[in-house]
Amino acid sequence: MLVPRHLRQTFTYRIPAPLRQHVTVGSGVLVPFGASTIRGVVIDLTPTPPPAFSKPVAMARLKDILSLAAGQDGGIASPDLLDLTRLVSERYLAPWGQCLRLALPPPVPVIKPSQYYRITEEGRTAVQQAEGATSTKLSAQAHELLARLAATSRRKGLTLATLRRGLDGPVARTLADLKRRSLLQEGPAEGAAPSQPRTGARRGGPSQVPMQAEPDQSFRPLALPVVPPLWQERLQADLRSGDSKTLLLQAPFLDRLAGYLCAAQEVLARHRTALIISPDMTRASVIAKTAQARWGRHVELLHSALAPSAREAAWRRIQAREVSLVVGTRSASFAPLAALGLICMDQEDDPSLKEEQEPRYHARDVAKLRAAQHGALLLLGSAHPSLETWQAMADGEKTGRVLSVAIAPQTPAIHVIDLRRTPYGTVLSQSMLDGIKAAVAAKTGVALFLNRKGFASALLCRDCGNALQCPQCSVSLTYYRQSAALACRYCGTSAPPPDTCPTCQGARLEPVGSGTERLEEMLRRLVPQASIARLDRDQAKTQSQADRVRAEAVAGKWDILIGTQMLLQSFPLPRVGFVGIANADAGLHAADFRAAERTYHALLDAASLAKPADEEGTVLIQTSLPSHHAIAAVAQQNPSLFYEQELLSRQALGYPPFTHLISLQVSGTQAGAVKQAAMRWGKLLNQAMQTAPKPAPGATEPVTILGPVPAQHAQLRGRHRYQLLVKAVNAEQARHTVKATLDEMERTRGKSGLRFDVDVDPLEML
Repeated sequence: MLVPRHLRQTFTYRIPAPLRQHVTVGSGVLVPFGASTIRGVVIDLTPTPPPAFSKPVAMARLKDILSLAAGQDGGIASPDLLDLTRLVSERYLAPWGQCLRLALPPPVPVIKPSQYYRITEEGRTAVQQAEGATSTKLSAQAHELLARLAATSRRKGLTLATLRRGLDGPVARTLADLKRRSLLQEGPAEGAAPSQPRTGARRGGPSQVPMQAEPDQSFRPLALPVVPPLWQERLQADLRSGDSKTLLLQAPFLDRLAGYLCAAQEVLARHRTALIISPDMTRASVIAKTAQARWGRHVELLHSALAPSAREAAWRRIQAREVSLVVGTRSASFAPLAALGLICMDQEDDPSLKEEQEPRYHARDVAKLRAAQHGALLLLGSAHPSLETWQAMADGEKTGRVLSVAIAPQTPAIHVIDLRRTPYGTVLSQSMLDGIKAAVAAKTGVALFLNRKGFASALLCRDCGNALQCPQCSVSLTYYRQSAALACRYCGTSAPPPDTCPTCQGARLEPVGSGTERLEEMLRRLVPQASIARLDRDQAKTQSQADRVRAEAVAGKWDILIGTQMLLQSFPLPRVGFVGIANADAGLHAADFRAAERTYHALLDAASLAKPADEEGTVLIQTSLPSHHAIAAVAQQNPSLFYEQELLSRQALGYPPFTHLISLQVSGTQAGAVKQAAMRWGKLLNQAMQTAPKPAPGATEPVTILGPVPAQHAQLRGRHRYQLLVKAVNAEQARHTVKATLDEMERTRGKSGLRFDVDVDPLEML
């Protein structure tokens, strides 16, 4: 049996006689686990006990399964999902139980009735005796509590919160003692309903079963382009073959969506099911509504932002085979679909498809595993494929296992401004300012992209050169002039800027770098007639606030919209006449081998906000590195220029897609203990390498261990961090080396306060 915990072993339980006809492989059951009761999943049944329980003494320690999980009549995880989670566990070196949790129905929180305290007859007698100075022993606090209960007119009694008012000391402990002495009773209000799952209904209202919502009648169907006949012919041929194949659809969003629905139509006609994954909830909702307009209740939306009861109800409908098409975000990769024939992965290059917490799976790779399981067609969609997918397509074309289809978008005119030829510190060049003013005057709209929040990226001391840093994280604090504050972008620590430098006591503190707040301030001064809005995490802290700004942009309320990466997320904004990219090479300086790829994708997405060139759409890119291949490829509208140069660079330096990486991190509150544990891990890794097969003479080393070294942000949220990196051409060799050391390192997990994190195929190296 597996339990959803960070535990790498399985557990053995006895099946009591009444349950033997009901418990099967995949059943969800409730089992005693230490002092608590938890949900587990049966992964194997055996008529005889394992060797470890062959002796009577060991058998006597075996515990019984308590019951099937609530609401279950047996199976909770199908064999293919059990196998999928096992494969995910092996690939990402995560405990199987943690991976299995992804394929289980979401837990529904339980509403517990409020507990009330009521005085008993013995309690009333004790109060009277205490007031009469008899021998009854009551502390002052106990007497006050009983007196309050005796005086209340509420038949249901008083809650703990009410009884605490005006009292200090251990009130709960005193109440427990009075309860033990039978002077009061504790329980729900008389007639209160028993604990029940939380639903969308108001508390106290009638219990309702969540129902599948009907298609949104207010949603206006998208005008999708016609799918090219060649695409349909190739799609039908691949579906007829019955083999698991991978297709790449490189196109703008609406063209991709038309392709997904065309493929889904073909698959559903063959009485199989389909799954469409999007990294963004807003786009997933739009895709689901568009699909519901065609197939109604046979379409289900599944993502983590749904209410727990709605998610659980959706999961049950899918498991009951009432749904033919599931649309969702990353977690929907594990939806319990049967007879899966198609998986569409939209924006397959988006980093959001990678889970940040254990198990750190990538939805694209899980989709590949699932497609292979079911012999399904995997359709990867993107306007700018990841390097891994681009290379896989090039390799796959040699075997005929993949198909790449590109639909060219309508592009704007793109111009580059070399900031090296402008005065130092230029934020908006004259050409940029002229383009903004012309678009505002023509009412064609302006979008300005700058992927930095705040007024300045740091507050620098001109005397000693130090930038003010977060005390909990080894990063510079971002300066916000409007709120007169310094804030950390990682832990959220905020403080007013000091008058003098904490290091040298110098008084010359100056903001360096430019952020969206500074850009907005400049434009309000330089283009006073324009209506200006800002879309970043400071202005739109919630999804509803971001949606409001987007809706206003769609309605044409703003002449100028300034934003960070949030401009490029969710459903595409209306295309405008002028797009300005204030500092195109800012992301190129990050200490990450994917910096160029991320910059290239962001620039393409920003440029796509502009109208086509035949509608006088213009993009102006400001940069100090105009010859860099990430920027030159966008300016020349030549994707091959970027991919070819970046792949050559990756291959020369030994980075993906030519090698496989596993990032290992040790963190804790004591710097010395963290360093010592990281050094020990490095030693164990090198010892594990000795048992690996020796490479042939002249061949590349099978595994390379880098580190340990302090992480780039050596302290984050108060925890010190050391990092190691395992590199290997063969992914299995890298996993084998790390796996051989994990059990040894994790024996101290929890006891020493140390944490050992493993990230296979990491996307973030910070």
